[in-house]
Order: sequence, then structure tokens, then C-alpha cells
Amino acid sequence: MEYKDKILIGGRALIAYGSSRNTLDIDYLIDDKSSKEAFLHDNGIDYCNANGNNFFKAIYKIEKGREIATPQSLLELKAYAFVQHCQNFNFQKADDCEYDIKFLVRKYGLKGIKTIKKYLHSGELNEVEKIVKSVRK
Repeated sequence: MEYKDKILIGGRALIAYGSSRNTLDIDYLIDDKSSKEAFLHDNGIDYCNANGNNFFKAIYKIEKGREIATPQSLLELKAYAFVQHCQNFNFQKADDCEYDIKFLVRKYGLKGIKTIKKYLHSGELNEVEKIVKSVRK
């Protein structure tokens, strides 16, 4: 698969912004009109598909035309991933997301999540907001 309008997200994007957490995988946000799958994989690269997920579509619209997602959109995506990993009982990955959320809030002075709020239930939203509020700047 080769996508022209792909936006770097995930750990590699965080490294580009100065995070020290190492990651081996590569993640992109795309809008593949030929698939309704939310997650696509090809040769070790993971793609989050805007055509298969309304939250991804909202972030894609914000970031379209960029090579790398902004810190605010990465915060939104990490909040989404945190919730998904908790729901799947993958607590190591949830902990990694928490680390990334704290890094973004601390380094970039982000005030909290915006776009994802309408995609989370109140309990999920409360958990993410607790992480954001726990950061000492």
C-alpha cells in the first residue's frame, strides 16, 4: 500500500517532537476511500483509516496536508488509544499512552483534549482528564 496523503502519528511522531520513549512501529493516519476498515496494516506499518472511523476522520480533517500530526492531535489520538487499550486489558500499552499524554501536556503546555470528547463516554473522559490534570508543569 502506498498512500500519498499520510500523516505520521504515534510514537515516531512523538520522537520527532522530542519524546524519549522508543518505539519500533510506524503509524500513519490516512483516508483510504477503498476500505471501511479502521485499522490497516502493511509491511510493519500501521494505518489508522479516517474512512473507517469517525474520530479518525475528525482528526484527519484537522491535519490534512501535514506530514506529521500536531501535538494537540497527537494528544487526542493518544487519549483514544489509552481508552482502547484499557478496554482490551492491554495495560502496558495503556501505560505507554499515559506517558505520551503527559509528555505532550508538559512539553507543549496543552490544556486538554478537545476533539475526542464527543467520542468518549463520561467515565472514559474522566480517566483521560485525570491524566491531563495530573501533569505538573
